[in-house]
Amino acid sequence: MTSPMRVDPIAPRAVRPTARMNGHRGSGWGHRCGGRVPADPGGGPRPFALPGDPERFRRARPFDLTHLRLDIALDVPARSVSAVAELTFSRRDPDARVLLLDAVAFEVESVTLAAGDAPLPFAYDGEALQVTLGALSSGVVRVRYRARPRRGLYFLAPDADAPTRPEQVWSQCQDEDARYWFPCHDSPDMRMTTELLVTAPSGWTVLSNGTLLERTRTTADAERWHWQQTTAHPSYLVTLVAGTFSELDATRDASLPVRFYVDPGREAEGWRSLGRTADMIEHFSALTGVPYPWPKYDQVAVHDFTFGGMENTSVSTLTERCLLDERAALDATADDLVAHELAHQWFGDLVTCHDWSQAWLNEGFATFFEHLDVERKDGRDAYLYNLKQHADAYFGEDDARYRRPVVCATWGAPIDLFDRHLYEKGGWVLHMLRSELGDPVFWAGVKEYLTRHRGRSVETRDLQRAMEDASGRSLGGFFKQWILQAGHPELELDARFDAEAPRLHVTLRQTQAVDAVTPCFALPVTVSVMHASGEEQRHSLVLDDRSRSFALPCEAAPRWVSVDPDGALLAKVTSSVPAAMLREALAGDPRALVRWRAAASLARHDDELSVAALEKALRDDAFWGVSAEAARALGELRGRMAWEALSRSVDHAHPKVRRAVARALGEFRTDAAAALLVGKLKAGDASWLVESELAKAAGRTRRATAYDALVGALARESWRDVVRIGAVEGLGALRDARAIPLLLALTAPSVGASTRRAAVGALAELGEERREVREALEQLLEERDPHLVPEVLRALTRLRDAASVEPVSRVLRMTDDGRVRRAAREALRSLQSREGSEELRRLRDQVEALRDEVRAVRDQVAAASATRKTERPAASKRRR
Repeated sequence: MTSPMRVDPIAPRAVRPTARMNGHRGSGWGHRCGGRVPADPGGGPRPFALPGDPERFRRARPFDLTHLRLDIALDVPARSVSAVAELTFSRRDPDARVLLLDAVAFEVESVTLAAGDAPLPFAYDGEALQVTLGALSSGVVRVRYRARPRRGLYFLAPDADAPTRPEQVWSQCQDEDARYWFPCHDSPDMRMTTELLVTAPSGWTVLSNGTLLERTRTTADAERWHWQQTTAHPSYLVTLVAGTFSELDATRDASLPVRFYVDPGREAEGWRSLGRTADMIEHFSALTGVPYPWPKYDQVAVHDFTFGGMENTSVSTLTERCLLDERAALDATADDLVAHELAHQWFGDLVTCHDWSQAWLNEGFATFFEHLDVERKDGRDAYLYNLKQHADAYFGEDDARYRRPVVCATWGAPIDLFDRHLYEKGGWVLHMLRSELGDPVFWAGVKEYLTRHRGRSVETRDLQRAMEDASGRSLGGFFKQWILQAGHPELELDARFDAEAPRLHVTLRQTQAVDAVTPCFALPVTVSVMHASGEEQRHSLVLDDRSRSFALPCEAAPRWVSVDPDGALLAKVTSSVPAAMLREALAGDPRALVRWRAAASLARHDDELSVAALEKALRDDAFWGVSAEAARALGELRGRMAWEALSRSVDHAHPKVRRAVARALGEFRTDAAAALLVGKLKAGDASWLVESELAKAAGRTRRATAYDALVGALARESWRDVVRIGAVEGLGALRDARAIPLLLALTAPSVGASTRRAAVGALAELGEERREVREALEQLLEERDPHLVPEVLRALTRLRDAASVEPVSRVLRMTDDGRVRRAAREALRSLQSREGSEELRRLRDQVEALRDEVRAVRDQVAAASATRKTERPAASKRRR
């Protein structure tokens, strides 16, 4: 499953050279400074576990369900179903007498044994159906029922707010929502074969798992579709999609049909966005050593989907928002989403997490395969930059929200776990394991893992054992510190050359706070020394304490020194080395990763040579990611020279670099910056995403002269409304109260969903001590949109008004959506504790203003100094 927060076309993607992956082969993953696994996971700025969250254990399974035959009729106008579910059971517990089925808000008509249709005693409380089986050891239970699902199965139709919305029906069962439309044991460790017999309007297409056995007309206006999935899978992977679609056939081998389903008229977007699917199937099959395991692979793009995508067995459901027009395709891609859901067909579907605490084995692998697809398509540098962006996303959650172990058994609802720790950090752990073991051993371990546990549930120890068997190594320390413990190392490198010895003295430090949650890590660390001759010398070191010093042989002063040059560690890395070394590395290292880290470090050096080095990298580097990081560093410097360098690159040829330049220019709160950004926004750009970034950046200058241009951009139509959203975010950053009525109007139900959410976030920037804003946001809490309401809750949290406690509490009482409940509980914790008050924000703004004044004075001094230097020779001549 891909969450909406991860389907972000504005996140930069990558481009290519190649390099072989070099892994550490030492014994650096020791236990010397590892901490204990906490009984109550949490830490960071706030604990992950909220009050009342229980520790979760595997659910009891007194009976196995081995097959589901679901005969279901869709009543589209009534948004309801009538169905007969036949569940084949077999006994596990010899003393059990009652089969418990999850079934929410059904009208149960009868429960019988399928053989002879004999009635069975049952009890039903609206959430669980308890069927008394007595001494029966096996059989088939038949449940006749009606339901109007409020979750799990969704009916779409046009209405006054969305008159162009198509009629569609689609399911989304993960994590535990299958129970809302068919009875089941709704847990990932119960696998069953399935048949769906779906009666739907004539002319519609109906998709489900497995193979289509039959399509028959039942009445003049209805058809019945019979799908069969002969390999067992969990209830959360059962799917039903029905509607009017155009079918695109991408089949290469007749034995494996590959098809896409999109809205009629959007065929070109479908090919543009999903066209690499068959390549990915071949690539992933080759990497894993396990051929694609299902009889077909379909992808269907639906409207208003609750997530980015869902990896139902043999048919993935995707949001139609992933479909790209020509301008969007300049610097956005759907490849990450396609790769993610496809990888799940092995990791999640073929082998499935034992319970949700182990969900990283599904999501971490799927995220890792996003990176692998980038590596194949765009090269090693792009692969590592993709990993860097994912690391930044994880670091952001860890810094600002909470810290937790990847495997965590304490939570309120399963959806709580589907976060940056699960996806981005999980993917990073697999990258680190690949780096540690090397490709041949790593992929042998992956193949062993998939083959050994095919069609079964897995836990982290199953992956560990497969990797240990493939490598002959002990990996307990690796999995303990990266999966069972929380946090990450913060590495600092100090390097000093001793000409007398001659030696290079290197000190490595872990500067992160070490506590019951976050360990001192035991790490294999590579230090690279580039000599004046152009020869690189690599040193494989072990850092298993807070600080260690090393004396490395070195005949002459090195040109530069870098730590972890292969990007093998999930760590925040800083280097305390002279600016001259950083400039040399930025100009000369063959690895883009070393160059972009050098650029980031030069943001601390506001001298003429460093700014010139950054401008050259921005203008000329072969990899766009280095240019983007150079732009970011210049934006952080904010000085006159940095401004001039950025303004000269505002028309860079690469759209992702233009976005980075626009973003960096937004750091300058000057009339000149606002004028430049507004001018570019009015002129437009070939890329939708550059226009969006220009609007955001213009707002961040905090110059009133940007207001009219941002208001004008609100009317600009674009792919996924990205330009309008950029203008909304820009108005929020501008902090101009004139925007409040406009932003309030953009929260109306008739406005696009993403724009509404952006308007809510912008109002949080403007709504301090404004009762009308707070009350308007509180009114939005009455809606049931599981994406909008959490955004409103976050906005109210930022406003910090205790008057919001009761409306937020009401949301918590009324909703059963896990995402909304988690957001409401976090909001209450913040509102009631009054953490991070608006006073803190005001102080930060004042600090930023003072920094700008200091930079302005420094620029004036530098300019005056330069003037004196040019005048000095003439004065000397006069004295002679």
